[in-house]
Amino acid sequence: MKVSHFSQYPSANWRWPNFSPRELASKREGELLIDPPSMDKLQTLRNDLARPMVITSAYRSPAHNRAVGGATGSFHLQGKAFDVVLGNHDPHAFIAAARKAGFTGIGTYPRQGFIHIDTGRARTWGDPFPKTATGLAPEPVIARPPVIDSIPAKPLPSPSTPVATGPAKGAIYILAALAAAALAYFGVK
Repeated sequence: MKVSHFSQYPSANWRWPNFSPRELASKREGELLIDPPSMDKLQTLRNDLARPMVITSAYRSPAHNRAVGGATGSFHLQGKAFDVVLGNHDPHAFIAAARKAGFTGIGTYPRQGFIHIDTGRARTWGDPFPKTATGLAPEPVIARPPVIDSIPAKPLPSPSTPVATGPAKGAIYILAALAAAALAYFGVK
């Protein structure tokens, strides 16, 4: 469906909850063409990634496509192409998920930090993303000792046991009083 401005797209027909007509419209004048099968794939990709996607270019009007130097046969002109910034995505995982969702055209632009995906003929182009490309780093595995191991072997000194003298002694008592107040506030006994 094509409308001269994204605001004219019937909201009753919009079935892609993670995207808006505004973000998919041509940036020059707001014209919008939606290819439902391509949008279904985009929503599937978003669901599979379980993270937001920043779309910098989707549908392009012929005038906007010329202004940005787009290819004359660009799938952006048909509403079947999307340029996605990779700030919060690992590029290799993104490409695999895009293929799984049904995208067949994959253009990689590591220097510009985005990937082009489309539902046109199967092809790839662009420079590969290095294995150390920016994106989400794997979650580190943090070893934590069992709680019982974190209990000191000897009891902590009581406030009456001098552990410091002079100004340091006063600071320790203040910190102990603040800690006791915090514990009492949160109901820890």
